[in-house]
Amino acid sequence: MIKKRTFHLSIFLILSVFLLTSCSSLPLIGKKEEKQTEKLPEGKTVRVEGMETVKGVSPTRPDSPPAQKPSSEPAPRREPETRVTSVPSRPFASAPLPFLQMGFKKKVAILDFENKTTYQEEMIGEAVAKRLADKLEATQRVVIMDKAVVSEMLKREGVKFGSLTELPVMKQTHRSLGIQAFALGTVTDVSVLSSKASETSDEETSFATAKVEIRFIDASTGNLLKTFIGRSPIFGTKETGEYSKSKAVMKAIDLGLEDILDGFFRQLDYLDWTTTIAKIEGENLFINAGRLSGIRIGDTLEIYEPGKEIIHPTTKISLGWTTGQLKGVIRISELFGVDAAIGKVAQGSGFSASDVVRSTTR
Repeated sequence: MIKKRTFHLSIFLILSVFLLTSCSSLPLIGKKEEKQTEKLPEGKTVRVEGMETVKGVSPTRPDSPPAQKPSSEPAPRREPETRVTSVPSRPFASAPLPFLQMGFKKKVAILDFENKTTYQEEMIGEAVAKRLADKLEATQRVVIMDKAVVSEMLKREGVKFGSLTELPVMKQTHRSLGIQAFALGTVTDVSVLSSKASETSDEETSFATAKVEIRFIDASTGNLLKTFIGRSPIFGTKETGEYSKSKAVMKAIDLGLEDILDGFFRQLDYLDWTTTIAKIEGENLFINAGRLSGIRIGDTLEIYEPGKEIIHPTTKISLGWTTGQLKGVIRISELFGVDAAIGKVAQGSGFSASDVVRSTTR
C-alpha cells in the first residue's frame, strides 16, 4: 500500500516538472489578447509575441473627402496668370469716318442753289447752300471755298466771266486755286402742314417735307459726275411754337442734306488731291495749300509737269488729265497765311508755275 502511494506520488512529481519546463515556451493568452486590441498603424506589418505576422488594415474611406481644417494664416492670393501673345500690340486708333481716305483736305466751292418751290419770297436757295457748307466743314474733311472769294481771285488774275458755272472758268479755278469740285443744285417740293397744338392753345404745330438736288462737278474737267437727291420724312420734321413753319422747313432741308453726305464724300474721294505753285524763288516753292488743307512741316510733295487733257473724239467730253513727267520733290519748311506753305527743293530742278503739286501718298 505504501509502495503504491509512493509510486503515484513519483508519477505526479514527474508530470509537474514536465509541465513547468514546457510552459515557459508558451505565450500568455492575456498578453496576446492585449496586443490584438492595440490599434495598428495603416499598412504597417508587426509581429505579435513571435507567433504570427499581422498587417494593419486601412480604414474605409468616406465618399467625400473630409473638410480641411482652417489654417491659422490665410493662404496667399494667387494673381491670375497673364498670357502674352506673340503678336506685338498695336497702337490705339479711333475708328475712321466712313469713305474717308487718308490725305490732305480737298477744296470744294459751293455755288448757288435754285429755289423751285412755291415759297419764292423765302431765301431757301441761299439757306441750303449755307447749310451744306456748314455740314461739310463740320466733318473736317474739306476746305470750303466761298464763291465770292473765288470770283474776286479770278478777277485779279484778269479772267473775264459771267458765271462760275462756265466750263472754262471751272477749269481755271482748278489750275489757279487748286479747287477739286463744285457743288450746286436746286430745292424743290417743299410742303408745310400746320395745325393748332390743342383746342385751348393758339400755338402752332408744323410739319414739312423738302427735296434737295445737288450736282457734283469735277473742277478739272467741268464734267458733271453725279446728281444726288435727298428727301426728308414728313414725320421727322415736327416743330411747335413761334416760327414753327420756318423751323420745320429748315429741319426738312437738313434731313435731306444728311441723306446725301455719305454719297457726296464717296464721290469726292475719287478725285486726286492736287494744288498749284503760286511763286518760285530759288529753292523755295510757294504753294496754294497749307495749314487749312492739312499740310504740316516736314511733309513731302511731288512736282509734275502739266499732263494732257484727253477729249473723247465722238462725245467731245473730257476724259480727264494724264499725269505729266515727274520733275522733283519738295519738303515743306514753313506754313504761312491761312492756307499757304513754302517747300524747299529736295530733288529735281527746272520747276515752273504751271507745274502740278501732288501728294506722295496714293
